[in-house]
Amino acid sequence: MKLNLLRACLIAFVSAGLAAVLLGQPPLGTITGILYDPNEAALTGFTGATLTARNAESGREFTAPVSTATGEYTLAGLPVGVYDLTIPLPGAMYLPATLSKIAIKAGTQKIDMHAPWGMNLGTIGDDPDMLGKDMRRKANVSGPTPRMPDGKPDLSGMWSTIGLGRPGPYPLKPWAAEIWNRVAPGIERQNPGSYCLPQAATPFMAGFPHKLIQAKDEIIHLTEFTTPGYRQIFLDGRKHPEDWNPAWMGHSVGHWEGDTLVIDTVGFNELTAGFGVHSEKLHVVERITRPDKANLTIEIIADDADAYTGEWRNTIRAALVPGEEILEFICAENNKDPLHFGGLGWNDYARPKAKAAEKP
Repeated sequence: MKLNLLRACLIAFVSAGLAAVLLGQPPLGTITGILYDPNEAALTGFTGATLTARNAESGREFTAPVSTATGEYTLAGLPVGVYDLTIPLPGAMYLPATLSKIAIKAGTQKIDMHAPWGMNLGTIGDDPDMLGKDMRRKANVSGPTPRMPDGKPDLSGMWSTIGLGRPGPYPLKPWAAEIWNRVAPGIERQNPGSYCLPQAATPFMAGFPHKLIQAKDEIIHLTEFTTPGYRQIFLDGRKHPEDWNPAWMGHSVGHWEGDTLVIDTVGFNELTAGFGVHSEKLHVVERITRPDKANLTIEIIADDADAYTGEWRNTIRAALVPGEEILEFICAENNKDPLHFGGLGWNDYARPKAKAAEKP
């Protein structure tokens, strides 16, 4: 009985393979590889990075995740053919990794990919991901949350952001979405920091080292490698000014909800980066908690009555890096970023946004 069952299974297996050949089903291929930077180091830490293989003949696309921890990927089930491979990366540090007209054969092939420098020019100081990893590698911190004399958590310290979160798409109204869809590919490479302007309305989104200095009525937030490099968060109960000249970083006031610091910021100009296309009605709330000595969690909630259809959210983590310092950053000296970019520039983004007529 067992022999007959085995014989039947073998016949069915062979018949299925023969049927696939007779029906013209193409053989399948698998690609495996590692995503590298130009220095041949595996690119890690990019949550949500995805490899896309597009069949040059049919246009059909196949996708597979890139490992956040190792930069490795495996994409199986590809019909034999010619493919274009792409791995877009968030932020401006790296351009997309691409390979064109790659012949995929039956079986498994090893195909590594390389992401070219974007805004990053290849130095550890230029790349917040490389710099942060170097800082965190030397840190060995543990213990309970430190507290101020009034019992509130003390957020003071040098901090390194761990990635830039995994936000969803901006909830843009049609007029804003039209602009964003047109210029976003250029902005991904050329954010305002390329032109020595502030890189993000909320400094934690810039990704570079931070230093928080906390007093009873005020917190000073210093940020390395981005202009202007500081912001003030007032904790003395004051309100936002009624007559405020829109600014790149807006105006920030804060209050405590239990052990959570809530920072409310308004008064942005239309050019502030980090929130897609927005108006001067951009409103950003940050909720910061320090669950222990070594970590911060920053939840970001943004809304804009003119440009958004709802809220946009993101969550960023930061790790304490004691012994590090904020270094001087002078952007305009020998700034070569704009010289090696192509396509749309920051002004191509800013001008149509500022001049957009319809804001229903």
